[in-house]
Amino acid sequence: MTIQAWAALAIFLGVIILAASGRMKTATASLFGASVMVASGLLSSEDAVKAIDHNTVGLLVGMMIVVGILSKSGLFQYLAVKAIKVTGGRPILIFWILSLLTAVLSAFLDNVTTVLLVTPVVLSLCELISMNPLPLLLMELFASNIGGTATLIGDPPNMIIASVAGFSFNDFIVILAPVAAVILCATTAYVAFYYKSELKSDPDAAERLSEVDESKLIVNRPLMIKSVVIIVLVLVGFTTHRIFHLDASVVALTAAGALLAISLLDEGTILHNDVEWPTIIYFLSLFIMAGGLKANGVLEEASKLLTLLFAGNPLLMLMATLWISGLVCAFINNIAFTAIFVHIIGSMGQAAGVAPEPLYWALALGACLGGNGTYFGAAANAVVADFAAREGIEIPFAAFSRIGLRIVFISLLISSAALLWIGRGLWM
Repeated sequence: MTIQAWAALAIFLGVIILAASGRMKTATASLFGASVMVASGLLSSEDAVKAIDHNTVGLLVGMMIVVGILSKSGLFQYLAVKAIKVTGGRPILIFWILSLLTAVLSAFLDNVTTVLLVTPVVLSLCELISMNPLPLLLMELFASNIGGTATLIGDPPNMIIASVAGFSFNDFIVILAPVAAVILCATTAYVAFYYKSELKSDPDAAERLSEVDESKLIVNRPLMIKSVVIIVLVLVGFTTHRIFHLDASVVALTAAGALLAISLLDEGTILHNDVEWPTIIYFLSLFIMAGGLKANGVLEEASKLLTLLFAGNPLLMLMATLWISGLVCAFINNIAFTAIFVHIIGSMGQAAGVAPEPLYWALALGACLGGNGTYFGAAANAVVADFAAREGIEIPFAAFSRIGLRIVFISLLISSAALLWIGRGLWM
């Protein structure tokens, strides 16, 4: 690699170390790293702007505004009490239902939208029954990343891979959905065991809440009706936006603007209090750093090395694609990695004289599931962490990574077995 490539890599690793050590907040460390990368000339200011995924940023801001306005109606408290009544306030049952619901939503919505909708309900529920929200918040984001693996529209890396490989929506359902279902069950069981001492609630509180009329928790019914109508239109927009050639961010921002206009709430207060600006800064900075790594050839050099090392052994190449993409995407944005690596897959398959399809599936599993490893891996992770911080619940980088990397390891083990089965008739 060139000196510039080593410098870009050193800056990125330095950001990870600063965030992991707790010396800086994740957003601050990321902003510092992005600034150094541009100031040092490793990435021009024009390329830095181009590196930002404006669709993701717009989606984040738009959905934060929509969810912020919706929260003013009392709907989240209503749903929390309803969930307590349905489950009898039993934490383990709440835990499993949350995991399944989040995964299903994330399979058909993007991960960020899913956690923005689910997190306020989780926080309200835990507050009402005096339950530690940390296990549920972590399970929520793990499930969102796993659920997003199952479909073509669930996670951006899948969309990129489908475009290059020519995979259909049904291909993902048939090939990856069963794998994601097994991983979801294994992950939910492991996290429940890991936090078994924390999955406790106040029985008296749950019993008292069972007698509460949840409909009285709706403090602004007209606002709730307006917000729910907008949310439904947003969901329809997310599933049909490609037909109308609109980005998901356009759908979210249009909904946010419409809801601000008809809610009659103070827009300054909403924009100040309900948009998680540290999260926005984090993503802007992350995209710039990923652009610096790409511009200086770091990811391309890594891909070339992988081709050189494993071109003569198809089985080893398959496993290396899965594990390297999984571990790398625990630390860098999986969209940037996939956008580069997906074009290397074809040349790797050609060099080995094998069909590339299993390699594409390995990349999809690794890139999506690796996002559970650290804050840096997936967009949903930072969103949940900032939501929790606003409620006074800290999710330290090290604590998150300690369980997150274990989840990635479990997921990749299951994926390895699945890939051996997927590839058996294609090239082995």
